[in-house]
Amino acid sequence: MNQNPLNRAFFNKLRVIGLTQFAHMTIYRAEIVIWMLSGTLSLIMGLIWMQQADSAPGGKIGGYSARDFASYFVATWATAQLLVTWVGWELSFDIRQGTLSPKLLRPLDPFWTHYVNHLAERLVRLPAMLILMTVFMLATGARFGTDPKLWLAYAALVALGFLFRFFWEYCIGLLAFWFEATDNFQEIVWVMYISLGGLLAPLSLYPVAVQNVARLTPFPYMLGLPCDLITGKAGLSEALRGGLVLLGWTLAFGLLRAWVWRRGVGKYGAVGA
Repeated sequence: MNQNPLNRAFFNKLRVIGLTQFAHMTIYRAEIVIWMLSGTLSLIMGLIWMQQADSAPGGKIGGYSARDFASYFVATWATAQLLVTWVGWELSFDIRQGTLSPKLLRPLDPFWTHYVNHLAERLVRLPAMLILMTVFMLATGARFGTDPKLWLAYAALVALGFLFRFFWEYCIGLLAFWFEATDNFQEIVWVMYISLGGLLAPLSLYPVAVQNVARLTPFPYMLGLPCDLITGKAGLSEALRGGLVLLGWTLAFGLLRAWVWRRGVGKYGAVGA
């Protein structure tokens, strides 16, 4: 007896979307590699910090040796690759150009199409990312820990961080219902993300006042903390606290996305789009 026909139909739709989006993303394999290579800011910062550590008395800065910096920044590069999203740009384009209209006629919220599209891209991105990460590790001498519990905590934080970033960019994309351009909002959040998340330097090297402010935001827990876990600079207790903070932010932005979507679609339909 089929007790959950709606749930089965929903997951069948997700399965079909997933297969379609995966096939679509495999067309862009070369572009994905180029995108990964263009996002090397953390690696450049790593080289700078490695040079500074080699020149510092005792060969360390704030407890980080040159190898520690190499490990941290290779980790931030790889983690940032897993957190990449572009849903804000797609939503803004669809709303401004009117191409959202046919998507509203489909029997599934466009949210799921965008989300599955990102997951499919991750599957295409992962093999090339692992190859490049291995090359960077060999070139810099980076090393990661082997504790499976820390890697599980890393995976959980990254998955939660990706969901949070997806929600925040979705909310920014939906602002196109009211604003002609949403890029400025995206740039503001991006600056906060790279500055407070740990892409430019480990958070522990920041002034204490900046560290305290950063810990009130979700950014250190989605990027810096996962990297600290696999490089031996943080433990499970820090992962648990950070995960709870990040979960709170994710739930809040998930609810905000749903509310803004309802308001925006109502406005969109009211003008006959």
